[in-house]
Amino acid sequence: MSFLKRPVWISVIVISVIILGGYFIFSGGKKSEPEFITVKRGAILQEVSVVGNVKPVKSVDLAFEKSGKISFVLAEVGDYVSSGATLVGQDSSELYSQLEKANADLETQKAEFNKSEIVLDNYYSAVANVLNDAYNKADDAVRKQVDSFFTDGESDTPKLNFTTTNSQAQTDSQNGRLTSRTGLDNWRSELSELNAGSRDELNLALLKAESHLGTIRDFLLDAMDALEKANNLSAATLDSYKANLTTARTNINTALTNISDQKQSINLQGANIISEEVSIRSYEASVGNIEAQIAKTTIRSPISGVVTKQDAKVGEIAAANSVLVSVLSSIYEIEAFIPEVDIAKIKIGDSAKTTLDAYGRDVVFEAKVTFINPAETMVEGVATYKTVLRLDSGDRPIKSGMTANLDILTAQKNDALIIPQRAVTSANGDKFVNIGATTIKVVTGLRGSDGNIEILEGLKEGDKIVISQ
Repeated sequence: MSFLKRPVWISVIVISVIILGGYFIFSGGKKSEPEFITVKRGAILQEVSVVGNVKPVKSVDLAFEKSGKISFVLAEVGDYVSSGATLVGQDSSELYSQLEKANADLETQKAEFNKSEIVLDNYYSAVANVLNDAYNKADDAVRKQVDSFFTDGESDTPKLNFTTTNSQAQTDSQNGRLTSRTGLDNWRSELSELNAGSRDELNLALLKAESHLGTIRDFLLDAMDALEKANNLSAATLDSYKANLTTARTNINTALTNISDQKQSINLQGANIISEEVSIRSYEASVGNIEAQIAKTTIRSPISGVVTKQDAKVGEIAAANSVLVSVLSSIYEIEAFIPEVDIAKIKIGDSAKTTLDAYGRDVVFEAKVTFINPAETMVEGVATYKTVLRLDSGDRPIKSGMTANLDILTAQKNDALIIPQRAVTSANGDKFVNIGATTIKVVTGLRGSDGNIEILEGLKEGDKIVISQ
């Protein structure tokens, strides 16, 4: 049986050899025709494709600073809450009672302060009268009580109408008469221009009044010294002059005392007001402290998002610093680790097209690069760089941990001279393309993600190049 089959196998082998030999003979003499393409202009995009994971922009765990009885719960797991929304509260009735008393004490102190301000206003309101009274007393002293001492008393050279053995007192009293009279004229002008509504001007006016009165008091002392040594006055005239001088000095001293008392009253009342202002700030601090404690009895969400944990129950005692509520941000980002060969192409602000495995390749989301970590992260022995992109999820629900497929647009030109990358060869660091039997040098630019490459120099639009031989 095997003997009969052997010639059949031999025949099959011989026929196969003849067929293969004929194929190589007839096909070996033909050469494949080169394939050409025309250089054209168009858009070229450079993209980096990478896989990342969706993460919430923020995630917070919330707890009370102090233990206390829970009085209400306003959010449950799965609820969407806005930033600042109240979630859980503790009983704060005792604190509100303290706050009410603190506010009452504050209002009482403010009322005392207002009364003190009124008293101070009254003191300042009286300044004008005190000054005018002082001026009148001074004018009476100079121009009435001791006017009879002098001849030509209103001139620039007033003279004593009696002689005295105290020549220095005589000279000083005559000069003092002129100085006092001139001072009174200036004082009257100052009073006429005084702004009674300005506390600073009133304080200054009191100081100037003391100065004017001090000048007149010195003048009267010099006149008394001269009178004590008078030698041509009758006893009656001397007694009359002394009585007038005593009246003048008494009036000046009274005016000085009145001004001093007014200044002292103002200063003391001002000090009281400063003390009351300090007390008000202290009461305000107490109110603020209680309000801060009340605020801490309420947990509010610092972000907008979804409640992922809620362990609070009305009536229970919440322990201090024990996490009761967690909120996950409703704004998401994508975290990706990009290899070093691609990271140099990416910059902050680059846009990206994103698909999520959960929605399939047909649903595209927009994203934008917001952060690139300057430090490397080793992943399976390869240096990568953590890159974060803000995700625009639109109205579609997104979950943390979803897988994201990213195409990050790193560069784009809309009117570039482009050819297929496979048409370019390299040698000794230079780039070349074939035009028929001729090889020419080119300078390339942007490498597109679609297999094209930009030509900067060496070709022009419409040139035909060989892309395969």
